Amino acid sequence: MNPLMKRLFHTVRDGLFIVSREAEVRFANEAALRLIPAALGARIPNPDLERMVVSVASGYTALPHAEDIELGRDCLVADADVIRAHLMSSPVGTDLVVILHNLTESQFFDTAMSNFSSMLQRECGDDMEALSAALEALEQQIDTADAGEVTRLRTAVKNAGHAVFDTVGKLAGLAALSDGEALVAEERIVVAQWLARTADYCRRVANERQVRILIDGKVEELPPVYGSEKWLDRVLIECIDNAVRYGAQGSEVYLSAVAQGEYVRISVRNMGAAGIPAHLRQRLLRPLYRGKNATAAGEPGLGLGLSLARQVVELHGGRLVIDQPETDEIECAIEMPTGAPKSDSRQLDLEQAQRYARDLAQLMQRRTAKATS
Repeated sequence: MNPLMKRLFHTVRDGLFIVSREAEVRFANEAALRLIPAALGARIPNPDLERMVVSVASGYTALPHAEDIELGRDCLVADADVIRAHLMSSPVGTDLVVILHNLTESQFFDTAMSNFSSMLQRECGDDMEALSAALEALEQQIDTADAGEVTRLRTAVKNAGHAVFDTVGKLAGLAALSDGEALVAEERIVVAQWLARTADYCRRVANERQVRILIDGKVEELPPVYGSEKWLDRVLIECIDNAVRYGAQGSEVYLSAVAQGEYVRISVRNMGAAGIPAHLRQRLLRPLYRGKNATAAGEPGLGLGLSLARQVVELHGGRLVIDQPETDEIECAIEMPTGAPKSDSRQLDLEQAQRYARDLAQLMQRRTAKATS
């Protein structure tokens, strides 16, 4: 295939494979490889597509032919993608062309919005009813109930109230960020302190699931990040909470941070997690999307936390990614720029100015070292 045709095919949004009649891959564009990682010269690594090609080559199926197949059906965390696979003859030679159109992607927004009203009613409505009932019972029994009963009712009020305000707070935060609200704070955030205080905050939920939160001790020497401490605390809380809730009970959640050029990468890894195909991972960062493991386990939520975290990180000039470094690990990684505040928007005292100068000097040293290498 000539280079011009290859460049053209790589710009196509749908996946495109050219395969032999023995189902060996001759060419794959970038969209196809995101859906089905394949090696040139090897058989296409999908049993449904291989079956379709063999059926055509054997004369049992006429061209053109289309079928709906599922990718990632064995994934326990994210729902499978429904892919419409079109099989047709190649205009050159005897090869076959396979076009993969992702039906799930095109239907995702409509499905999410149609479910939003019922999800909101279920998640907030039940908690509101529980809060109202607990408050009423507490008011009626506060003078006559024994201390144990009062404590139980107060705990019920606290838990139901926390669930309501947490959900409403995420909705409000997502709406504000989606509307373009700027994060103007330029607080100096020391990474080691950030990880320590957030881990302490998340240990209550972790202890309930017998999960230990462990911090790599090598984070002390990292450069600071700048931004809104309130919003960035929320980002890390969401990542840790997600790792605690969906990792194996009795396992560990590992926090670590390393410098990568002009960025620092904060990693939150949970153990015992089921694998997620590469093309499904970033879907977990979309608003209103919940992994099927969360739905199956009856975990409360609207699928807002990681989406909110992603927007906050991007507004700080960083990115949030879901990765799978090992078979039984899932990693949520926060990549944040470091070195100095983005602008000089506030008056600095002498101590602040000295810290900023040191941070800027470290940033320039890293740039120089990177350029030299």
